[in-house]
Amino acid sequence: MNNVSGYFKKPTQFLLSAVQPRQYPNVVFPEVAFIGRSNVGKSSLINALFMEKLAHISNTPGKTRQINFFNHGDSLMVVDLPGYGFAKISQKEAYKISDLVSQYLTTRENLKKIFILIDHSLGPKKIDMEMLKSMKSIKEKIFICYTKSDKKVKERSPYLKDLEKFDQLIVSSKLNNNIFELQKKIAEIL
Repeated sequence: MNNVSGYFKKPTQFLLSAVQPRQYPNVVFPEVAFIGRSNVGKSSLINALFMEKLAHISNTPGKTRQINFFNHGDSLMVVDLPGYGFAKISQKEAYKISDLVSQYLTTRENLKKIFILIDHSLGPKKIDMEMLKSMKSIKEKIFICYTKSDKKVKERSPYLKDLEKFDQLIVSSKLNNNIFELQKKIAEIL
C-alpha cells in the first residue's frame, strides 16, 4: 500500500461488542486483533494507530470484557480483545472471557494478524508466555508489540529471548514512536 498515512485517516466506527461467537459481524474484509495484559496500553495504542478515540481508556485495568469490533474504512476490521491478567473479576467470569477469546482466535477465518501487547518497561511476564503458548496453532499470525517505550525499563525479563522468533516492534502511543511503522505492518495484510 503506497499511501499508508492516508489509509489510516479513513473513518473508523465502532460496530458491535460480542460476548458469543454468533454475535461476530459477518464481513469479508481482513481483521487485526489486539490483546495484552490488563494495563498494557491497548486502548491508547488502538487510538494512536487509527488517529481517533475508538477504544475507551480507563483508569481501572480490565474494563474490556467483550470482543469489540471496529470497521475501518469498509476494508479492515479492528478487534479489541479483553485483556488478561490482574483484572478484579471472579474466576468464573475470567474463564468465560478466556474461552471467548480462545474461540475467537482459533476459529475466526478473517483474522490475519494478532498483535500481542507487552509493556516494554516490564518485559514479558509468565502470563504473556502462557498466552503465547495457548496460541501455538496460530503462531504465524502473531506480532509482538512492546508498548510504553517512553517509560524507563524497570526490570529485565527472563523471557525476552523466547520471543526473538516473533516479528516485533517497540512503540509509544504517548510519543507516537513507531506508530507509523506499525501502521505499515497492518497495511501489509490488505
